[in-house]
Amino acid sequence: MREHYTKTPEGSYKSNYFKKPEDIYLDEYWSAKQNHSTIHEQVFNVTEKNELVKKWITDIEPKRILEIACAPGILMGDLSANYETHGIEVDERYRQDIQSLCQSSELYFGMFPEVSKDFESGIFSNIIALDVFEHIEDGMAFLKECERLLVEGGRLIIQAPIMFEPDIMDEKQFHETEHIWIYSIDHVLTMAGRCGLLLVEYSQWKLGHEQIVFEK
Repeated sequence: MREHYTKTPEGSYKSNYFKKPEDIYLDEYWSAKQNHSTIHEQVFNVTEKNELVKKWITDIEPKRILEIACAPGILMGDLSANYETHGIEVDERYRQDIQSLCQSSELYFGMFPEVSKDFESGIFSNIIALDVFEHIEDGMAFLKECERLLVEGGRLIIQAPIMFEPDIMDEKQFHETEHIWIYSIDHVLTMAGRCGLLLVEYSQWKLGHEQIVFEK
């Protein structure tokens, strides 16, 4: 609920009641127990919004893509016909289910950005982060690591509940235990600029599912 958030000077909202990520994402997250779809059921929920991502993929070298929070894996599976695809997820118990949808993709398990700290810099042409940015407490650390991992001219594609107009957001997105941040567009653009990421475009699939594309 919105009343469980504090509005920041940047026009964003931060939850006062979010839980530790380990307590959420390592507890059978993709299951009816948590009132979520299974991995394979989730495929039908992402098909349309994945198309919005695909139109902004840049085709520069290296043709290597990283998807952060990659479940269910179908987007990587689709892209693997033309790109080398890598995915990060939290809970390794879902490895087999995800891999079944992106058989040639390389999977890593852990919390981003910690999980990628040993990756070389500038190794991805595209980084995709769908429905994850709002779950991260330190948004600057997230964006800095994405910038580090991108090649010059590479793109970061984020989908998250982001307020394109002040205070306008689907109230269901104020999910205080999981959605740590409901960002304003100006706040995200300011943070990204400080990390060396330039705006390419922003658009909306539906309210609460906004997309921003940045370029290094």
